[in-house]
Amino acid sequence: MERDPQAHWLETETALHYARAAVRVGLWASERVLIERHLPKSGRVLELGCGGGRVVLGLRQAGYPDVVATDFSPIMVSLARAVLADHDASWEHCVEQQDATDLSYPDASFDHAIFAFNGLMCLPSRDHRLAAMRSIHRVLRPGGIFLFTASDREKGANAAYWAKEARPADVIPGDRWHESDTSPVFIHSSTEQETRAELAETGFEVIECPLSTEVAADGPLVREFAGETRFYVAKKA
Repeated sequence: MERDPQAHWLETETALHYARAAVRVGLWASERVLIERHLPKSGRVLELGCGGGRVVLGLRQAGYPDVVATDFSPIMVSLARAVLADHDASWEHCVEQQDATDLSYPDASFDHAIFAFNGLMCLPSRDHRLAAMRSIHRVLRPGGIFLFTASDREKGANAAYWAKEARPADVIPGDRWHESDTSPVFIHSSTEQETRAELAETGFEVIECPLSTEVAADGPLVREFAGETRFYVAKKA
């Protein structure tokens, strides 16, 4: 039976997990370092795949006044709004339902974009990732910053696992379905070379791409929640 890459993100239990993380985990130390380094508070920020509102909540609490958080999943949007409303009733209105691969915003609407915690890599194919990158590129202003993460299968904590992973000939390197408490979840683990090539193909120039452990020492809640991943900071060329 063919698996549905959207099913995991449409389930209430998944949404509750990410809503709890919005409150318990918050912004990672490594995220905060790169956000403060590259995203001035004066800019308009678009968040893709906002889940339960973890990043948008952290941004609003950190003093970013103009953030639009989006997710394709109605249940994620609903819970993210509830999480934000618990802190400030006016904040819930900044969460909207959008498909990252086909954003409805006008060209050059945002100064920065964030696709946190490997969300871009949960799209079900390279074509979908490229469509999202092109869509994000279109809505960014010239020189706009795109910050996201991708699990690295060649370097860091996950490299040993991928080195011994037996892969059928018909499976794309890095593609994997992970079992979860709800529906299985698809995620692609990329290489730095691969993701750099996709960014170049869609009109982005890489500024830096460190592993999260090279940026800051994230706390135990973050390590349990996210493990190690690679950040990409790219600029609209």
